[in-house]
Amino acid sequence: MWKQILDFGKQLVALTSKVQQHETDLKELRQELKDVREELRALTQAVQEMRFEQQHDRDMAARDRENLILRLENYLLRHERGLPPSGSPGNEPE
Repeated sequence: MWKQILDFGKQLVALTSKVQQHETDLKELRQELKDVREELRALTQAVQEMRFEQQHDRDMAARDRENLILRLENYLLRHERGLPPSGSPGNEPE
């Protein structure tokens, strides 16, 4: 009977140790999960900023193309009608 009580005590100590280890492991895992969430938020923010910059670049490129088309049309209209070039040097097509 004493042997059974001693075995039970050993099992109780072993289980208590395992529970404490599991609690420590859970605490570490929670911290790692928190860190991963923070990194994911930062990554999401970076992707959103890159997407915004990409859209801005697309808009600027579209405006540049539209500007070039308008300048070309203006140039062609001037030469088709035989109009003299504009008087201001800043408005001349390049």
